[in-house]
Formats: sequence, structure tokens, C-alpha cells
Amino acid sequence: MAVIKDVAKLAGVSVGTVSKYLNTPELLREDKRAAVEDAIQKLNYKPNLFARNLRVQDSRTIAVIAQEIRNPFHAALFNTIRKEAMKHDYSVVLYSISDVNGNIDTLFESLPVHYFSGLILCYFHDMEQSINFAKRHEKVPMVIMSNSNRYFSKYDSNKIVHTDFTRGIQKLCEYLISLGNQNIAYIGCKTKDAAHEPKLNGFLMTMEKHHLKPHSIIRLEKEYTMETGYESAEQILKSGTLPDAILSDTDVMAIGALNCLRDHGVKVPEDMMLASFDNIEFSRYCNPRLTTISVPIENMSIKAVELLISQMENKEYSCKDNGFDLELIVRESTKQLLESV
Repeated sequence: MAVIKDVAKLAGVSVGTVSKYLNTPELLREDKRAAVEDAIQKLNYKPNLFARNLRVQDSRTIAVIAQEIRNPFHAALFNTIRKEAMKHDYSVVLYSISDVNGNIDTLFESLPVHYFSGLILCYFHDMEQSINFAKRHEKVPMVIMSNSNRYFSKYDSNKIVHTDFTRGIQKLCEYLISLGNQNIAYIGCKTKDAAHEPKLNGFLMTMEKHHLKPHSIIRLEKEYTMETGYESAEQILKSGTLPDAILSDTDVMAIGALNCLRDHGVKVPEDMMLASFDNIEFSRYCNPRLTTISVPIENMSIKAVELLISQMENKEYSCKDNGFDLELIVRESTKQLLESV
């Protein structure tokens, strides 16, 4: 007797895709649906209706899709979502979009969709893809965590929690300029959302506002890691002239850059200031500690879980705005240049 694994093998798809065909075939692409149908007919496969009925019951499990599990920012985000969900008797499972080259549809088709009750999407690197994905799957209880308020009008306001990364970087850049820094370098990574890169755009707008040109912009096609930050800082040092400051668009990269500068005898903040974004736990334990923009992970996570539960449990919920402000945290990696005069 054929089992679900046999169907998946013959159809050339995952077991999760076959499961999705059996429960919600409308969520599959036409080519995959046809492949599964053909395999079922050839194998004369008969699904276990008892097991299937067990699966379609409310699992009280929330799936969280994030960019990169290794990044401390996403780890902290997942942990706060998990803690809040537990208060309401829900468990949480984390999936990484980086495992499928950033394609949400590919990841979603591989998920055992009936093993979770709702979805929180935290893919900050490609918000357009996130919004379009959510619109295609309106029947799935879902909340999007967004890096910009520009998406609030494009989607159901009761299904999106947002902050403004552009404004956050502008606040950070303004602070660096207020300390006397004019020659500022920027480090980050290239994202898939080429049409709207909120952090880089915020930096460029602020520099233009003050009639300043960036020392350099280093954006590697790599993951946000300490190693990438180290390599980015090395490229800046090889340019021959030191900037007044480096603005990193994540704390993780800033920590790597800090180690690179130390290895090359560049003192922070005496020789060069360093500021970053996220306010992860490690940023408080560097030497020197990092000046950074704090993302309100806890408040955003609480709101995201609240909105999702209202969908999963069919509760009425109405709000005008689920936006959260970003806070500048000043620490020892920056100081006024006048203090050393």
C-alpha cells in the first residue's frame, strides 16, 4: 500500500506539499497540484482520514518566518514572540527564509500547513514580497512585522505591525553629524528589496540634507554577520583615508567592524566613531559599548501575537495604527570631537 512519502517521491515534491494538496489544494501552484494528482492516481494512494482529521484540529502552534536564525536580532525577536505566545497557551516554531534563498512561497509550500494555526512573517529584507505573499494567502491567519510605515496602507491594518527603519537611520546619522562628523562611511548588506532600502535611503537623505558626501558605502552580497562587518571595515581601511565615523546598519556587523579597527590599531571613538542599529544584547557588552538605534522588539512582538490571536480565534479587533518608535541609545563608541581638543 502506497504511503504519502511514495506520492511525494513520484511527484518530485516534498511530503509537506502532498499534505497541503490533501487539505488545501488551492494554496498550491497549478503545476505542483497536477503532479501530486497524477502521482496519487498512479499509486492508487488512499490518505489516512483519521490522521488527517487529527491534523486539521487547532494545533495552537504559531509559525514564525524570519530572515536568518543565526542573527541575534532575529533570535531575540523569536524569543519574545515565543514568550508572549506561551502566555496564551500557544507554542511557536521558527523557520528561516535563508534556507530557500529568500523565497517565501518555496518555504511555505514545504511547511506542514495544518500543524500550525497562524503565521508571523518577519522578513524585513523584502517587504514587497511579504505583502504580496500575504495578499495571495488571505485565508491564512497572518501578521506581518514591517520595517516601514509605507506598507501600512497597502495591507489590512489589523494584520501589520511596523516601525520606521528610515527614520531610525536618519536619527542616528543626525546624531553623528551633530558631534562634528562630516566624513561618514556606511556599511551594510545588499537586500532583495532593491526598490526600497530604508536604512540606506535614510542615510543618503540625511547626508544630502547637510550637503555632505559619504566617505564610502560598503554593501556586500553576504549575510549580516560579524565576519561581514570585519571585511567591510577592512575595505574602508584600505581606501587610504579614514572616515570620521562608520555607520553600520546592524549591530552584528558593527561588532565585526569594531574588532577589525582594533586589530589595525584604530581606536574607537578616539580615532573614529562607530554607531549601529538594532540594540542587540551584545551591543551593551562591547568595548567600547555601541551607540545604536533600539528596535522595540518586545512591544512589537506583543502586538503581533495579539493581532494574530484575534484572527485565529475569530475575535473582533480594530486599530488605526500599530506603529512603534525607534530610540537612540548613546554609549561609549561615540563622543563629541570637541572633548579631545
